Amino acid sequence: MSLPPSKVLLGAVLQQAGLVSGDRVQQALQEQRKNSTKLRLGEILAARGHINQQTADFFVEDWSRIIRSEAKQPIGQYLKQAALLNEWQIQTILAEQKQSKLKFGELAIAKGWLKQNTLDFFLRYLAPHRVNPLEQAPRKSSTVEYDREIHEGFYKIKLKLLNLDDREAYSEAVLKKVLSWTGGQSFLTRKLLDLIGENHNSVISGRESKQIDYLVQYKLLTPGRDREIDDYLQTIENRLLYNQQIKPEKLLKLYQKILISPVSADRSQEQQALVKTGLVVKQQEQLTVANRIYQLVFDSVWIQEKLKNLSHHSSSAIATVPQAEAANLAKPVKTSPIQTEDNRPFRYKNLLLLLALIALLLVFLNNISRRIKVKTAFKKGNEYLKQQSFEEAIAQYNTLLNIDSNYFQAWTNRGYALAGLGQYNEMRESCSTATIIDPGAVYAWNCQGEALHNLERSEEAIAAFDKAINLDRSDPIFLINKSESLKAVGKHEESLVTIEQAIEVLQQIEAIKGKAAVSGEFAVALTFLGNGYRRREQYESAILNYDRALEYSPQYFPAQIGKGIVLNRVKRYQEAKSEFENILTDKQLSRAKKAQTWFYIGKTLCNAQQSSASVAAFERALELRPNYPAAQQAKQQCG
Repeated sequence: MSLPPSKVLLGAVLQQAGLVSGDRVQQALQEQRKNSTKLRLGEILAARGHINQQTADFFVEDWSRIIRSEAKQPIGQYLKQAALLNEWQIQTILAEQKQSKLKFGELAIAKGWLKQNTLDFFLRYLAPHRVNPLEQAPRKSSTVEYDREIHEGFYKIKLKLLNLDDREAYSEAVLKKVLSWTGGQSFLTRKLLDLIGENHNSVISGRESKQIDYLVQYKLLTPGRDREIDDYLQTIENRLLYNQQIKPEKLLKLYQKILISPVSADRSQEQQALVKTGLVVKQQEQLTVANRIYQLVFDSVWIQEKLKNLSHHSSSAIATVPQAEAANLAKPVKTSPIQTEDNRPFRYKNLLLLLALIALLLVFLNNISRRIKVKTAFKKGNEYLKQQSFEEAIAQYNTLLNIDSNYFQAWTNRGYALAGLGQYNEMRESCSTATIIDPGAVYAWNCQGEALHNLERSEEAIAAFDKAINLDRSDPIFLINKSESLKAVGKHEESLVTIEQAIEVLQQIEAIKGKAAVSGEFAVALTFLGNGYRRREQYESAILNYDRALEYSPQYFPAQIGKGIVLNRVKRYQEAKSEFENILTDKQLSRAKKAQTWFYIGKTLCNAQQSSASVAAFERALELRPNYPAAQQAKQQCG
């Protein structure tokens, strides 16, 4: 959540600074609307003990002036003015700074006097710095479906998230057992389900668990049976054994501990490097092995073997000279000297120097070659991503990351490519790796938020979008995405506040760059706002915002369908029917969208008491989408 410097909405600022939760702001706003004395929001929050009155006054009266001022005081003085630190606390920190060499904010947080997000808020506005990645990932707007009539069960949602819509033949018991082995890792999940499909007749109901255990241990993981599985597991091994950041011995020993028992997570380089290999994941502030297949393949025997090999290579790399040879080397040796330009012998040490220079040159040339390969793979990956050739894009990014595993932009764009395949768990992992490498990778945070939203982990998604917003308050897409996640957890009012802030940012961009620069994002934001008004049953405001959205993008399906739904609700049936029929003129419309549009035409005609025409519309919807229970039910009711 970000605000332009010239405008202070107290509730939004206090939330952004981590001083008050969104729920408390909403409760205070509701009380303010009911309160006949017209108390200010800050006074209500102070009266409830949520903040200090001096803090509220500081943000209302002084904050805008301070952030506009070029002359800045030490951060402690602003924290004092906001009643977040007192004079004694400031002097204590300053005294300890001389000995500890820690930053002012670090000491304030260490003593529990200040929260990290509060400090981040002050630093962002009073000591701003921007992240400038070499290349940023493409932005991606979330989309929304309107008035969905069918609510899938948890089992079907799992199938959809794993891109397994065609696997309904598998029972929930089978899927549950598969996930217990793969931990939801999409490649392994699909491979195991393929194997179960090949042996479908032998999987007996009631005995799925033991039979799947057998298939994993004696079929799936049999070396040479499946080249893709072999290559995949080899890639995991290579990430650990050929790590460019941390010595493989350290990673192996850390992994050995985690294999025995989960380890508390911290921000050490060893832990971050191990997480990036994919072998382990962070769960509830602990590192644990990512899935049971990894536990089976990369077990304690494998660890001991790799440690032994690394130890052997290390010792054999040390050159030794027998004593007899050493004695001979100590004696003077007669040689025929090679003459140099100044007629001095070109002796042994000169040869070593030349060889060293040649080695350095080879290293230099090798580095140049690697950089060219990295740039080429990144460019090709981005081209494939734009063409929506997602598998080809992922292959290019994987090639790049095998050369340079720290290329966070490639991890981010790889995440967006995985999203195109519906592989949201892997999308989250890829973008999470990018933020570990560079915590300022703003689009990686947004990518992580989108993955979590699609995985129905909306609270975590909101936190990820907040990270992106805090890093870059000039990009409206982060606010738009956050608004959708807020709606998913039932925080409808906060969702509307957030989307209105996104529209403010879009207006500023439009004023500078013109309408074309923001047309797509404006259409999405205004449609979301229209949906909010529709939910409140403020139908005229909803139609107004849908119309504004369509001014920016005339064939934006969600705005068209939303407007038609509202016109139907307010009994303007002919206008609603015309709106839906206009949608059908789009030659690029998918079968699913055509079916949905005919469904709403049917509902409109049914409400207008044109039963025969409505039944015909429902039948058209069912022709396009035979498995459409809502249309089937509506047809029976209206007929």
